Amino acid sequence: MADDLRSQLLKEFEHLAKIPKLFDREYELIQRAQAFEAEHGLSADEYQRLFGLYQRDRALPDWLENIVRVTQRFRVIVQTLQGLTSLAILLSALQFLYGFRERQTRIVNDKWATVASDIRVGSAKKEAIEFLHDRGELLSNLEAVDTQLSYLNLPGKANLQEADFRGANLYYAYFKGATLYRSDFSNYDGELTNLEAVNFQETDLRQANFRGVNMKYACFSGANLEKANFEKAHLVGTDFRGARKLTADQIRAAGKTSYERALFDDELSRKLELPPTDVEPADRCVIKPRSRTWWQGFLGR
Repeated sequence: MADDLRSQLLKEFEHLAKIPKLFDREYELIQRAQAFEAEHGLSADEYQRLFGLYQRDRALPDWLENIVRVTQRFRVIVQTLQGLTSLAILLSALQFLYGFRERQTRIVNDKWATVASDIRVGSAKKEAIEFLHDRGELLSNLEAVDTQLSYLNLPGKANLQEADFRGANLYYAYFKGATLYRSDFSNYDGELTNLEAVNFQETDLRQANFRGVNMKYACFSGANLEKANFEKAHLVGTDFRGARKLTADQIRAAGKTSYERALFDDELSRKLELPPTDVEPADRCVIKPRSRTWWQGFLGR
């Protein structure tokens, strides 16, 4: 009987100890103490005293409580430091992004300064033009007179309307899809413009000026050549197959000894009194776009 009473007390004390709020626990303690007294004859004061002893038995030793208390405080400090660290990282990231935009703006301005400079040799101007093109900058009215731009490669429809390439060395350049309306490629002050093997595929070359230039093995497949000037141009091996709005009169201006070794569609060949072209179409436009890594694209390099 005593064991049953003890077990019931422990069960009730366990229930009371789990009540989190002190007011609710004290109220429940009084109610259960009175009910236990009425049912088992144990006074309410004894019931409450025994519950106090039960609570003390469950309590941690002082030294262990101190450790728990210190650990809890340490956890709060760590959480606070973590919050401050996250804030510092966020502020650093914002500062980096702001600085990155400033640096990129400064780099773009420097590249424009290089393009506008009197630099004629070396790769600085070529690299500056490629950088600005990759950044989506408009390059219309570009001035590159008598400039070393061999292997210039501008994939992705560059805007070079009315650009001035007089006397420039554009050997093996890539302009596929570019807008070169009214651009000037003529010779300059005795310097012969070099357009050897240039890829002009699908470009807009309306009213472009190629007077007297060397365009040996250049490719004009799909290019719009309406009113383009080829007077005295060197057209040995130049591929005009697939070019649009190109007339026989435009080609005749280059001179027969120049154009008789160029490649034309059959209809234009007949108008020029030339034999049909027997070179396979796969031989045209050998210059391909340069490849770029993902980080070069991200940085605009």
